[in-house]
Amino acid sequence: MEKKTSIRGKMMKIFAVLIVINGITIAALFFMFFWREYRAVLNSYLKDVDYQTTNSLENNIEKTEDFSLKILTSQEIQATVSEVNAKKMNYYELREYQKKVEKEIAVDALSSSYVVSVSVVSDNENEFSVKKNEIGGTQFGFTKDEIYDGNGSLLWTTLRESNRLCAARAILNLETMQPIGYISIVYEAAYLTDILTDNFVDYAGVSYLVNESGNVMAASEEQYIRKQLGNTPDDLRDREEISYDSLSGVWCYYYVGNQMGNGWTLVQLASVKEFNKMMYRMLRIVIIILLVTLGAGVVLVWLATSHIVRPTQVLIESMKQLAKDDKYPRVQITSNDEIGWIGMEYNKMAENIENMVEKVYKTELSEKQARLEYLQMQINPHFLYNVLDTISWMAIAEGKQDISEMTIALAELLRAIIKNDHFITLKEEMVVVRDYLMIQGERFEDKIQVYYDIEEEAYEYLVPNFILQPLIENAITHGLEPKVGIGSLGIQIKLDQDRMQITIEDDGVGMTEEEVNALRRRCSQDNQGNAIGLINVYKRLILCYGEDSRLNIHSRKDRGTKISFSIPLKQI
Repeated sequence: MEKKTSIRGKMMKIFAVLIVINGITIAALFFMFFWREYRAVLNSYLKDVDYQTTNSLENNIEKTEDFSLKILTSQEIQATVSEVNAKKMNYYELREYQKKVEKEIAVDALSSSYVVSVSVVSDNENEFSVKKNEIGGTQFGFTKDEIYDGNGSLLWTTLRESNRLCAARAILNLETMQPIGYISIVYEAAYLTDILTDNFVDYAGVSYLVNESGNVMAASEEQYIRKQLGNTPDDLRDREEISYDSLSGVWCYYYVGNQMGNGWTLVQLASVKEFNKMMYRMLRIVIIILLVTLGAGVVLVWLATSHIVRPTQVLIESMKQLAKDDKYPRVQITSNDEIGWIGMEYNKMAENIENMVEKVYKTELSEKQARLEYLQMQINPHFLYNVLDTISWMAIAEGKQDISEMTIALAELLRAIIKNDHFITLKEEMVVVRDYLMIQGERFEDKIQVYYDIEEEAYEYLVPNFILQPLIENAITHGLEPKVGIGSLGIQIKLDQDRMQITIEDDGVGMTEEEVNALRRRCSQDNQGNAIGLINVYKRLILCYGEDSRLNIHSRKDRGTKISFSIPLKQI
């Protein structure tokens, strides 16, 4: 036996489910909203940090630009390099030129704690360098050809062995603008990395300086320098989805700044793990609130349902006794709330059931009587057929062939009227139409001329039984009969794709626009008036085929009337 569940239990379950669903929905919406807003705050924060850091980096790059420009435009440097290129010199002569170069660049070179060496190299590879606490050969980041290809632009790179920074540019003859040598300045990596390290980025972030190829040229952590980031700055720009950084090994959000003057771009990382910490903390608060609300709600529902359960139990016991031993008990109403309303409706129901039981017997007797009368009505048409058949044979015996044919037509027409089939072929329907028109022809003789325009293929399709005769009768009675003189009646039936187009047209007395509108209103209402057959056809078409098959009525006073409609093609 299936276990029963009380109203109290159901209400508590429903209430608990609703609280959980609402709580989950609120938590999800809160999480989505907070994530989107906090993501926007993060972007704004990283944008500000990028602006400040990029300004500091650009300032150092600009200092190097000014320093190198000062050297290459120096008249002393221009003259010294040109002279060295012009002739071959011995060691002592080169030593004198070395002193001249040192004097020219030493002050600026040694004033910065980040400068490792400053070298001026002639076109014939004579090197004049100023070094600070450096033992060994001078480090260069570019070949002479690479520097000359820069056409005087300041080039930047990172030295492979020491991760130091190297800036180099060609010395151009100020008159011919042809390269006569080059400058190479080597900085400690801290010249730029100190700025990246001081760049305060929350969320355990890392900052990279990346060239156009995606190589890390400087970083806030030295182990990432000269590593391949895996993507170019253009690929990372405006990337909003979570990405995995292969260098730092964390899932992160990238923020890519604008390209700086030396062609490098600042790329900042924000760890997804740190980013989500605050959101998870807020989500836990929402879940705790949800659990507390659920517990309080369960207690309140338990107390509230106690008040509801007692009157419902009384109602249930009364319902169990309903109709037992022909008893229909009522319940006593003790409250004016929904439960009381249910009790009142139950009492009404019990009273109605009792009254209906009393009426059932009478109804069954009435149905039997109606069935007998219906069977008797079926006998009458057969009697009329036999009488008309007798009249037809009597007419033949008297030589009245026209009376016999008219009687046979009347019998066929009567048979079609009471036929039980809802649908017949158009061929069968046209037999009824021709029988009816033959009878009317005897009445009006040559007053009415009938024209047929029917496609041969249409005869095999189904139409509603007795659908055309009422329209033709309406055309004769209200259109042609009142007309003075000969009138014509046209019956046109055409096939148009998947529908049958039917038109009944006469040139009788017609109707005014007001009369046509009044007829249309009667068709849409139950007021039949003097157009019973027409309204009957109208309503049958709507019932059988819907609004697409409604009658279209067009008429002009003293010019005639045209009634048309279309029905879907349907075969047996």
